[in-house]
Amino acid sequence: MAYLGTQPNDVKKNTGLYTPSEILQLTKDGSWGGSLELIEEQTVTSSTAAVDFTDLKNYNVHYLTLNDFKAVNDGTFACMQFSNDGGSSFLTSGYQYAQQNGTSAGTFTENGSTSASVIFLSSSTGTPSNEVGNSYSYLYNLLNSSKYSFSNTQTTTFNSSATYEMWFGGGVKPTAETHNAIRVKCLSGNISKATIKLYGVKQI
Repeated sequence: MAYLGTQPNDVKKNTGLYTPSEILQLTKDGSWGGSLELIEEQTVTSSTAAVDFTDLKNYNVHYLTLNDFKAVNDGTFACMQFSNDGGSSFLTSGYQYAQQNGTSAGTFTENGSTSASVIFLSSSTGTPSNEVGNSYSYLYNLLNSSKYSFSNTQTTTFNSSATYEMWFGGGVKPTAETHNAIRVKCLSGNISKATIKLYGVKQI
């Protein structure tokens, strides 16, 4: 049955129906909804206070990944802050977050805050070589001046107690304004090493 509604704004002429091969090709070309465009990749190899992303391009949804994130200080956390002035300064209050944690030792906890200085991106990491964090986060509405900026994160970590830890959760900056830069940092101290990538999520 042919599609009879409003024609979507697609890069490929169609009747509103796609074959599996067309979907695969559009995905490969990066034109299908949900495809990722790498905006920027930054690698930390020595002690660094923060990693800033100041070119978010024009996306409603962003995707942020942390690979082998390691802190200089033992037992601190990867986190992020937003900027409303293009990265000249970053907002250090007014965030909210909620998360659930679980460890291989069988310990499960919940925590959150309605008045935080950051939104968390990874569980605690430590100084020994294998104590690193890995995570991905979806970020919503950052460039929309009439909506709040939300995040949704999943992380997997070998933590500062040398125990496997996972957690999932999210956060929000409940101020309707444009947030046009992202800072990734440690809750305390510097980043020791990490590969951090920011993507834009394409929509049909």
